[in-house]
Amino acid sequence: MKRSHDQAFVIMGTRADPHVERIADEVSGFGDIRVEVLDYQDDTKVSLTVDGAGKIGMAVNSLALPRNILIWDRSKIIPGTTVYVKGDDPSVTSFVAREWRALYQLISGLYGDRVVNSLDAKKCLLKPYQQVIAAGVGLNVPMTLVTNDKSAAIDLLHYSPCGLILKSLCAGKVTPGPNGGNIPFNIMTMRVSEEDLSGADESDIGYCPHVFQHEIRKDHELRIVMIDGKPHPFRINSQLLESSAVDWRKGVHLLDYTPCEIPDALADKLRAYMRAMGLFSGSVDIVVDLDGKHWFLECNQDGAWGWLDEIVEGALAKEFASAFRRRLMSQTAESADA
Repeated sequence: MKRSHDQAFVIMGTRADPHVERIADEVSGFGDIRVEVLDYQDDTKVSLTVDGAGKIGMAVNSLALPRNILIWDRSKIIPGTTVYVKGDDPSVTSFVAREWRALYQLISGLYGDRVVNSLDAKKCLLKPYQQVIAAGVGLNVPMTLVTNDKSAAIDLLHYSPCGLILKSLCAGKVTPGPNGGNIPFNIMTMRVSEEDLSGADESDIGYCPHVFQHEIRKDHELRIVMIDGKPHPFRINSQLLESSAVDWRKGVHLLDYTPCEIPDALADKLRAYMRAMGLFSGSVDIVVDLDGKHWFLECNQDGAWGWLDEIVEGALAKEFASAFRRRLMSQTAESADA
């Protein structure tokens, strides 16, 4: 067995994120891997060096990391949440947050394929791009239009058998107004009627790009946590509630999430998609229509899975930890042979 100082698992994030805490504890439990969290919320000291020959090195709390390392980017530095940087002055915390994000991005770039998911894999995770890759491996994807042209959106609606839905392109969060608190909120998926589009002002739609998509009439949905090629599917009966019928996140605390099986053909296509995207892990959203056909919507490489882990009594955290350990040990063996 390798000694703990011969290899290290490094997490870029904070232990205030329960996902980080779960994985750090599971990997530490193996007993043969040094675990470090580059935590921007505590007193962790991080030093990154680049010498005159371009050689890189990293130390945590003044202790140099070994050459054999694996890095997991789990940074979720989101304003208004428990995982944001500490401080009361927004101008200061905003700058500090950008600096930590920049450090994590730098580490991802410098350490390349020793990072899961790598900087290269994360270069374009926008939904329409993902759909192109998904279609290329045989997954079904809905007709999609990205536009700020009102007439183009109306044309798409006329050719949609079940109407249109509207999504955000960047999937970012919106900061509330001065009297709306400090917690950003998500832009949820919503239905768009012909009346909505016809009545909208040209300048409103022209202000920024929008994602319009043919709506799929759902029987139910799937959240599939992919870990190193292995799918962990959960059924979401989103159509049981009116509030969650279009976007299940609106009923996230009211719905049940049931471990289930998926067809082998779907699992194979999802593995092919993950390989094509260069992703080690991710949370995939699938719609199952009234005819039982599976439709790929997106894969969030940082998608939350902690609440699902509780349903399966920690099985997801154990699977992640084991997969990270396999990856690290494989890299260690390759380095020894080099």
